[in-house]
Amino acid sequence: MTDVIKNSSEKDFEDENDRRGSEMSLDSSTSSSKKRPSLRGSAKFKRIPSAANSNSSMEDKMLALNALLSDSLLITEFPERNGQISTNGKTDTDDDDTLKDEFGEDLSDDDFEELPEDGRSSRDVDYDTDLDMDYDEWINEAKREIENDKTGEKKYLHICEETGVIPASHFLNHIQEKEFSMKYHGLGPNGAKAIAWPLKTNKIIEKINLEGNWIEAEGSIYLAKMLKNNIYVTELHLAENKIGNEGAEAISDMLQKNDMIYSLDLSGNDIEDYGAEKLCRMLLKNSSIKHLYLANNKFEERAAGWLREVLITNETLETVDLSWNHLRTRGAVGIAEGVQENYGLRVLNLAMNGFAQDGSEAMGKALKNNRTLLELDLSHNRIPEAGAVAISQGLQHNDTLKVLRMASNPLGGDGPFQLLQVISKNDMSEIRVLDLSDVLVTPAFKELQESLEKERILTVHFGNVVGEVFDFSSIRYDPFRDFRRDPMSLLIEYCKEAGYRLVDLFNDFDRDGNQFISKEEFIMGIKKAGVKISIRQLEILMESLDKNKDGSIDFRELSNARENWFLEKRSIAIRK
Repeated sequence: MTDVIKNSSEKDFEDENDRRGSEMSLDSSTSSSKKRPSLRGSAKFKRIPSAANSNSSMEDKMLALNALLSDSLLITEFPERNGQISTNGKTDTDDDDTLKDEFGEDLSDDDFEELPEDGRSSRDVDYDTDLDMDYDEWINEAKREIENDKTGEKKYLHICEETGVIPASHFLNHIQEKEFSMKYHGLGPNGAKAIAWPLKTNKIIEKINLEGNWIEAEGSIYLAKMLKNNIYVTELHLAENKIGNEGAEAISDMLQKNDMIYSLDLSGNDIEDYGAEKLCRMLLKNSSIKHLYLANNKFEERAAGWLREVLITNETLETVDLSWNHLRTRGAVGIAEGVQENYGLRVLNLAMNGFAQDGSEAMGKALKNNRTLLELDLSHNRIPEAGAVAISQGLQHNDTLKVLRMASNPLGGDGPFQLLQVISKNDMSEIRVLDLSDVLVTPAFKELQESLEKERILTVHFGNVVGEVFDFSSIRYDPFRDFRRDPMSLLIEYCKEAGYRLVDLFNDFDRDGNQFISKEEFIMGIKKAGVKISIRQLEILMESLDKNKDGSIDFRELSNARENWFLEKRSIAIRK
């Protein structure tokens, strides 16, 4: 029995030495290859009481083993464990025996949880590791963050850095709003490129207004690429951007595929007949645009021909602005022919296009047949008296037009009266506003106008009345009007020239030293100083300084007047 106890003690002692030798055999030159745990590997475990001396079941042993593995660090394999002798003279099979002594003979490789491919344990805690780092993942992390940026802020800052554009805080502050307006910010082509990329994936903005940024053709091309597949933006305003024909072509190509935009503003962009042709070809196919603004471009007769076809064919356009172009008489006739056949247009602006006699006659015929137009602007078109008569003939049969503007036209003496008389005789007329601003009218016109405005819901604007004598007696000339606006300037200028401080001036004027300047002291001080000013101007200056109206000026009133003067001058300078 003694020998059995002795042998058992010696075996325990040898096992303890084996474990110590196994722990001492760790070498710094470990392999970086990833491998799942196996009985041939070495592991760092929390020590637990030996399972060999425990009476627990195999199930309890496995639970204990899983608990150990859940708290384990990284599993590595050392080069001297592949059947080699470690520094303490033990082989890797000795380690397997040790594990089997701990957990029993039924332990197998399947009892170990397989680690992920990256070599990390299944726990969420990160540990230091001697495995290779995934450098590609680390290097491309910033790129993925930019690509996955849903707000567009990181994309904008990244493209600004690449193109050398100074980021605009206004863009970052308003990129998450439905209506994005960035008018007159001096973006230029590169600035347009910088905002186009983040806007491509933006799902919030519905209206874009970039008026007055001179993005030119290059910038409009970037925006067109951005909007080609965009299904969120419905209004696009690019007025005063000098995009020219090339930019108009890019926008037209985009609108061949994009059917979500219903309002387009390309006013003031130097678009000529070639660009107009591209836009019109698009409008012959596009059925989504309802409001089109093409004012202040360079459209001539050829463009008018294309626009005529659009007005005849397209039934979705509701608003068209062609003001301040170069259509002239022939172009005006073509537009009028299109209006005559149109069945959808509601508002048409043709101001400043040189209609003259022929153009106004063609428009009179159009008004006779058109039944959808509600507002027509023919201002500044050199329409003579005969042209006004022709338009009035069209109004005899029109029962839909509500607003007619013919301001600043040489309509003659009878032209305005003919227009108003036709409206009065047409009981079906829907005219609510007749704008004849800057047009001379006769007394008969004025009398009829006053009568109609009492009977109907009608507002008539006109210029002066021929033969009416103006009463000039009601006008009073005030020679001190300009001085009243700024009386303090005279005193400030004197102080500058004389090298006076305001407190010095006050002390000089205050003869009795009571800290108040009476009216007499003020007048005497000004005269003694040699300031060129009249008595009346002195009184106006005294009134402006004496805020409490007690007949004298204290230093506080004088100081406040100077401060208010400086603030007013500063505000004027800022506005300029």
